[in-house]
Amino acid sequence: MAPDSILEIIAQGAWNGGTLVDNSIYAKKEMSFKGGIPVNNKTIEERTGIRTRMAAGPDERIGVIALQDLLDTSDFDPSKIKILIGATNVGDDKYDPGPLVRYPFELIKQYCPNAIVIDLYAGCPGFNVAAELVFMLSLTGVLKTGDISAIIGAENLHRANAFKETDTAGIIFGDDALATALETKATLKPNGNYSCSEEITASLKDDFIASIAKMIIKLNGHNKIDGIIIDNQLGQIIYRVPALAARVQHSMAEHMYPEETTKGTFKRFKNALELYDQKIQSFAFDIKSLNQDPALVNNIARAYVESGKYKRVVSIYISSDLNARITIHQGEDFDFKAPGKGIVDTHTSTHGCFGDYIQAISENEDFFGDMDGKGVFLYATRGATRHITTLLARNNLTMYDIDLLIEHQANFAMIPLTLEQVFWDAKPDKKKTVKDFIENHMVNNIHTRGNCSVVCIQRLPYDLQHGALKEDTIHGFPVNRKLDNLRHAKIILNDSVGSGMTRSSLLQIN
Repeated sequence: MAPDSILEIIAQGAWNGGTLVDNSIYAKKEMSFKGGIPVNNKTIEERTGIRTRMAAGPDERIGVIALQDLLDTSDFDPSKIKILIGATNVGDDKYDPGPLVRYPFELIKQYCPNAIVIDLYAGCPGFNVAAELVFMLSLTGVLKTGDISAIIGAENLHRANAFKETDTAGIIFGDDALATALETKATLKPNGNYSCSEEITASLKDDFIASIAKMIIKLNGHNKIDGIIIDNQLGQIIYRVPALAARVQHSMAEHMYPEETTKGTFKRFKNALELYDQKIQSFAFDIKSLNQDPALVNNIARAYVESGKYKRVVSIYISSDLNARITIHQGEDFDFKAPGKGIVDTHTSTHGCFGDYIQAISENEDFFGDMDGKGVFLYATRGATRHITTLLARNNLTMYDIDLLIEHQANFAMIPLTLEQVFWDAKPDKKKTVKDFIENHMVNNIHTRGNCSVVCIQRLPYDLQHGALKEDTIHGFPVNRKLDNLRHAKIILNDSVGSGMTRSSLLQIN
């Protein structure tokens, strides 16, 4: 029998500073969207729903401020922090090789010097993926009763100059940082059979992603892999956006299905999505450990298979000088039983074939974000049904049971179209079902804070509980209604999409 609760979110802290930036700053730059459409307040709001966003100061480390606020406003003992995760993409400085979480760690290392300290690179779903990682460690007894995990989401894209000044993709982003504390509620001991392959070590050459993919196939054959986790010590942002693991996942797909590569399947969105959903079905993300211990990623991968949720996971350690260690972890007869409350289940899937949709590129000895807006829009909306249905169905739920949906605030136009996919069976009027759900079962801040990347999923519940959300209308949809009811929501679904491309969802029951 599963414990009543295994992992619960217990507190949050936030950076609440910055300068309000409205759309006029972009109108003054005489920019144009595709088709020659001028960039101004009207066109930005029509396309995205965004009116304002916050910009952090050039001298602020906003993740440090968020963690300090968590410590100041919460009563847990910081010596109980066993893992500190920086869920980020760019952070404060796009030239910083990371791990970016080392700055917040300075606040607490006197209390918990032996804590696991890592960055986690999974695009905008980084908080959900980080919470899933903590869930795995709690399910397998690595984290024990009373242990605290802290996840810091921080993106300071204005300070980092993440996009070229003339790139309209940069318009949607705001700066933000949140820190979330989670408490492990039970000490579990997994029962089953764990095994791992012999570790392969290699000195990688120029085409190292393909080399890693071939080595994994050599170790694993064509057996299904449920996930790839890389401790990526390379540092440069072009190697973490998207995560190297997503690149490796797709290189494996190309080698395992060469006929599909020849036919151009991976270049056609619908065909590529279907192939991945039917044959790949795996997650892929990177970490970067502060202590650079190759054993850490092995221990994390082992927890994933011992949780009972995954059968076969690849762990890879890549050093800064391109030496790699690769191990395949397998679990048999481990049985996952969802707890009754707290975080009860998670689901993460990566489609590395779409890795180029959001990526960092090198240009003239600098780095910039590069985004395929149409591709991201397609993935966010069309990929929702299978992913969310999979998570809910195995918990005997449907979208009609969800009291509160925390959805990534990328572009408001994505939200109703995503819900139309998820409510595929809504009758007689699907659009009315979607409008009612947005009005009564969601919170939104895209219009006031913009797309805060990895921080969105943490900011929304924080603002809900602190009374920062206000009733409004976006693109004709009433938003932030029934806030008193939503503060006491029982069944909560977090859903986020980002670079990789990766989608990650988290189910909570209060």
